[in-house]
Amino acid sequence: MREITPQLNEKLKAHFKDSVAKADAYPMATYTDLVRIIAELSYLNRNKCLLFRGQGRDFRNKAGASTLYPSLYRRTAIAKPSLEHDFSVLKELSSILIEEIRKVDRRSAEEVKKRLCIPWAILQHYQVYETPLLDLTQSIRAACSFALDEVGKIYGETQNSPLKGGDEFAFVYVLGLPYMNSGISIDSQEEIISLRLLSACPSLALRPYFQDAFLAGTVDITDNYDDKNELDFNRRLIAKFAIPNDDAFWNGSVHKIPNELLFLDKDNDLMYKICSYIHLAVMQAKELLFESGENTKEVNELTTILRKRLIFR
Repeated sequence: MREITPQLNEKLKAHFKDSVAKADAYPMATYTDLVRIIAELSYLNRNKCLLFRGQGRDFRNKAGASTLYPSLYRRTAIAKPSLEHDFSVLKELSSILIEEIRKVDRRSAEEVKKRLCIPWAILQHYQVYETPLLDLTQSIRAACSFALDEVGKIYGETQNSPLKGGDEFAFVYVLGLPYMNSGISIDSQEEIISLRLLSACPSLALRPYFQDAFLAGTVDITDNYDDKNELDFNRRLIAKFAIPNDDAFWNGSVHKIPNELLFLDKDNDLMYKICSYIHLAVMQAKELLFESGENTKEVNELTTILRKRLIFR
């Protein structure tokens, strides 16, 4: 994908210097302050659609730059046969996903089947398997909620416990992507494919609505590339911010999105129910899980299908 040059105000220019990716994240004390500075960035970079990603850690490469790889490309060394295998697994899992959706809604299955990237997006969004797509959101609040939820887990908090004060920080990344003209948009000049899940996914999937979810990847997604760095979304990085793991961050104006809304359970999100069975079957087929617990019959049937198709070594 093409690399961009972010347009920054004087404060951010002085902080990030020559490289946003290599610099430390810019600290923000409150959510209101974060929204205010992102509003300014949106105006300065108005030829780009700003999307956000929240993380509990700022992962760096050997050069000291933040990395934002899609999950499939995060391994340090990727052998071509291994990557070819991953794409063949994705093909089979996409087929199984469509079959499982068809059991409950034929029309939704036909919609998902239309484009290869749609089942991949669902598999990525519901964390079934690694894909060449990166999870993003258009909601600043959702990005902050994700980041603080993740940093809370890193520091040993339970999902339901309140935020604690201290020196822990979460990270919010601002990326500049091409504006979309439909639910699935391909910009050949910028070499980016973008998916707005609210438009691309059937209504069986409710989680994307609470997360305002987007996914993005490179055009002509493949296992054959010259330079892995071309797949790193740090090339689209406009800014990155550090937010405190503290209730005071929200400043009483808004609050973190509750986990029960951010991550709807199986009873409230039928797509999550389908994907959770497939994920458990993948774990069993890879012999990483020997007892699936509840709904064993459904999971075991899917495990048998996976093993018959010989997609796991």
